Amino acid sequence: MKIGIDAKWYFEGPVSNRVVIRNLVASMAADPQGHQLYFFLSRKHRHLPFPFEGPNIRRVYVWAGNNMLSNLLLLPVLGIKLNLEGILYQNFGSFFGPARWLYIHDVLFLQYPEFFSRTERIYFSLIPFLSRFASKIITISQHEQERMQRFGLGKHCSISFVHHGWEMDFRPANQLPAEQLRAVREKYGLPEQYLLYTGRINTRKNLLVLLQAFEKTTAESPMVFIGSKDWKNEAGLNKLMDQLQQQGKLILCGRVPFEDLPAIFCQAMAFCFISRAEGFGLPVLEAMASGVPVLTSANSAMAEIGGQAVLLTDPQDQNAVQSAIQRLLDDRNLRRELSDAGLRRAEGFSWERSASKLLNLLSRK
Repeated sequence: MKIGIDAKWYFEGPVSNRVVIRNLVASMAADPQGHQLYFFLSRKHRHLPFPFEGPNIRRVYVWAGNNMLSNLLLLPVLGIKLNLEGILYQNFGSFFGPARWLYIHDVLFLQYPEFFSRTERIYFSLIPFLSRFASKIITISQHEQERMQRFGLGKHCSISFVHHGWEMDFRPANQLPAEQLRAVREKYGLPEQYLLYTGRINTRKNLLVLLQAFEKTTAESPMVFIGSKDWKNEAGLNKLMDQLQQQGKLILCGRVPFEDLPAIFCQAMAFCFISRAEGFGLPVLEAMASGVPVLTSANSAMAEIGGQAVLLTDPQDQNAVQSAIQRLLDDRNLRRELSDAGLRRAEGFSWERSASKLLNLLSRK
C-alpha cells in the first residue's frame, strides 16, 4: 500500500506528541512491511537531515503553520496527487481525499474542559466533528478508546488502540556507567536518594495533592520535580513548592535534556505520578523500564499500563496517597518487588511493536 504519514511534529511540536511521532516514524521506517511510506514533514525543516532513507521511504514537505488547516486542506490534496491509498492524520483529519485514518492521542478536553484554556477548547472541538469523516480512528490506550466511545466518537467507524513503547535509553541503574550516574546527580544537585515526578507542572497532574501527602510522610529524602510550569495551576501549589524548597524537601529541576533523563529516572527510590487523567501516561512506562517502583493513579490509563506491576492509589484521596508513599518509603521488599515486576511489565511494550500493530491496522480492510 501507498500510505501517507503525518509526521509534521517530527522536528518540532507538542513535547509528548513529538516523542510519539519520532519513535513511530523510526520504527515504521525500519520495517515498512512492504508498504510505500510517504512522510509528510514541515517545509520549514527541509534543511534538517531526515535520518531515514530507502526504496520504501518518501519525504513530502508541506506548509505546517497550523496543524489543523494543513491536515484539513493540504494533505488530502497531496494524497490525491500522489495516489495514496490512505493518510494517517494526527488528531485532525479531513472530509475528502484518500482513506482518512485518524490518530487521536486523547480527548481529555471533552471530559475535563477545566484543564484547558478557552482557546484550546475551541481549537480541539473540531476533532470530534472531523472524526465523523474518518475511515478508522486509532488511539493510545483502551482507557482512551472507551472515553472516545462515551463521547460519541467512533459512531461512523471503528476505534482501535495501539500502546506506546519506551526508548531503550531507559534502563536500571546497574546498566548505566557509574560516572554517568554521578555526573547527572552533581549537575542537578540530586542526593543519593530521592522520589521523582516528571511531567508538566499543572492542575491536571494533581501535584498539590502529591506534595501535601508527601509533606505528611516521614520522608528524609526529597521529592524531585522534572518539568516546566504550565499556564494553569491550583491555588497554593506555588506557595507549597516554595516552602518545601526552603526546607530542602523539594528540588525543582525544570525541563532537562532527554539524554539526562535515564540517569535521573533509574536512581530514584520511587516514581510518583498520580495525575487526575491521562490518555496513556508514558512516564509510568519509562519508570518501569528503569527498574523504579511506581506509585500511580487507579482511575486512569496508568492502571492499564502498569497492571499489577505498580502501586495504585486514589489520586483524589490525600490520605490514601500519603499512606502509599509511606509504604514505599518503609518497605524495601515492596520496592524490590515493584522494581522487578515493572521491568517484566515493560518488556511487553516497544515502539517496534507499536509501529507494527499500527501498520497492520492501516492495511486491514
